[in-house]
Amino acid sequence: MRATAPLAWALAAFFVVVQFYTSLAALSPTPPVGYVFVSRAGAAALVAILALAALFILLRLWRDRAFSFGASPAMLFAWLGAVALATAFGIDPVSGVQVLGIMLLAATFHMGFVRYYAGPPVGRVLIVAYLSAGTIAALAALAMLALHRPAELYAYNNGRAAGTFVTANQCAAFLLLFGFVAFGVARSAQRRALQTLAWSATSLAALALVLTYSRSGWIAAGAGAVFLAATLRGRRVALVLGALLLAVGLALALRPVARHDSADSFNRVATLVAGARVAELFPLTGAGPMAYWRVYPQVRTPNGAQPGAFGALHPHDIYLSLAGELGVAGVVATALGWLAFARAFRRSLLGLAPAGRPFALAIAAGLIATLVQGLFDTIGVVEMSFVWIPYTALALAAARFGPVFE
Repeated sequence: MRATAPLAWALAAFFVVVQFYTSLAALSPTPPVGYVFVSRAGAAALVAILALAALFILLRLWRDRAFSFGASPAMLFAWLGAVALATAFGIDPVSGVQVLGIMLLAATFHMGFVRYYAGPPVGRVLIVAYLSAGTIAALAALAMLALHRPAELYAYNNGRAAGTFVTANQCAAFLLLFGFVAFGVARSAQRRALQTLAWSATSLAALALVLTYSRSGWIAAGAGAVFLAATLRGRRVALVLGALLLAVGLALALRPVARHDSADSFNRVATLVAGARVAELFPLTGAGPMAYWRVYPQVRTPNGAQPGAFGALHPHDIYLSLAGELGVAGVVATALGWLAFARAFRRSLLGLAPAGRPFALAIAAGLIATLVQGLFDTIGVVEMSFVWIPYTALALAAARFGPVFE
């Protein structure tokens, strides 16, 4: 499909800006927690960039009569439908409508990217912009950690790398996908300059991930590495890495890790109990998107986080988060969406030349790592809107067309 430079930059702008969705916290109805980098005006400007980029993409799809629901329409219908249903029957329809609006912007990007990725210069512009922005973000996280600045951020995270993502675990969530995608580019690129950029990005992402001291991030990275080893290197390497991951996981579970709040392990148990209680109270369609924090004061355990604290904003488990926000119907729809994606990805990958597969598989490894980290952190509908929909577009396009960024 024929593309143009303005379309390429619109797609790149959306994908780069959406990486920093944690900066939109200033616009969230939830109580402010931690160090806020971006003011309400700045957050509104980021949303405006996303909206304008999505509008440009939508108009281009309309003009070219290329409007469709991408390579996996069932996935988008399942996820959007789940959120729409929960919004209709939830306790906070205003927040639900806002989440739906963001999801529609992301779905527009998804459709446009899958449609135009193979048309020069879309792939090259997006990948170079993404790697450049991510490298700057990783360097900023390392520099801020080394300088202990901002001091409030450093103290809030107990001396862990957090960068512009407010918390170390959120920083780790970004670095997981960024590192795997960068590795995929490094393995597939032919031009020396792009190889250098990609390997630098991979190395910085790995170093910054280590310095987040995020146990969930480390375990998730290991899970992604096992998948990638199994698909690229074979079962023996995957088995060795899997055994190592199991040993490390047990060690992290049994022994305290430096720069963590010692009370956090006990607080997490109370948070999980509260999350399960919300899911129990709203079993079918959930409390609604972004409504957990409103219900939390009524389900808080005696030793749970105080209302308004970070531990009161979500249950720190993406699956409990989805169960509480979207109910059983939403959880089933979410699973069906992932199944539809997996089928479309596999079908496209089988038709791709072996030399083109490492890039697509690296993106898939990043998505698997994200789902593993979700066992310990992240918010359901937020992850679905800002991470799942954009990155599944990248994965499906890569599986269909290969590494089209030279």
